[in-house]
Parts: sequence; structure tokens; C-alpha cells
Amino acid sequence: MTNPVRSILCPVDFSAASEEAARYAVSLAQALGAERITFLHVFQPPIYPVGEASHTLLDENAHAALKDHFRREVEGLAKRHGGHGIEVDARLVEGYPHPLIVDTAAELAADLIVLATHGRTGLGHFLLGSVA
Repeated sequence: MTNPVRSILCPVDFSAASEEAARYAVSLAQALGAERITFLHVFQPPIYPVGEASHTLLDENAHAALKDHFRREVEGLAKRHGGHGIEVDARLVEGYPHPLIVDTAAELAADLIVLATHGRTGLGHFLLGSVA
């Protein structure tokens, strides 16, 4: 019988909760015999709406520097959690988290998504929302 979980996608935002999710994804991969974990960070630049369009609040240099920072962060996370006999990848994509997580999971044929939540409830959840 083949293993039903071969690929795990773990979206991260570099919070303490997502660091814990990364550790959990590795231990889950080991327990289930998964072959690959992909750590994904979705970079969503701050934007403001103007009529039908929207504009970023970052100039080109700031945008590139921030994107480079997040790339180093997700690659560092993958490096820290590698070396367990499991292939570990890092990805950085830009846009809205919800659809890009789903799209990446489909592209990778991920069998499982391990995603942390901040555990916000009440007013905090209403105002700030949650990707999870």
C-alpha cells in the first residue's frame, strides 16, 4: 500500500505560531513517511484602493528589498527544518494569500496543508481576519 501523504504544504508568516506549524509539519512528515514539505510565504505588499484600481504603498526599491527579505526568511526556515530525510523546499509568491495557498497546493499536488492560526476570536478576528 502506498503512503497517502507524500507532499505537505506549510504556508508561513514567520510568526511564533507558524514556526510551531513548521515544526509540526516536519514531525508529521516523519510520522507519515511523507517525501516532501514545501514552506510557502505569500508576500502581500501593502496596497490602497483608488477607484477601480489599487496601488502599492512601496516604491520599486522598497518592494524589491522587502521581497528579498521574505525570500531569505522562507529559505532560512526551510534550511532550519531540513535534514530529516525529507525533501524540504521554500517558495515565495506575491499576491493574496487565500487563492495562492490553494493554487500552490494544487500545483504541488499537496496531500496535506499544515497552516497555523493566531487563534483570534471576537473583535480581533472580525477586524484582522485570518488566512486559516
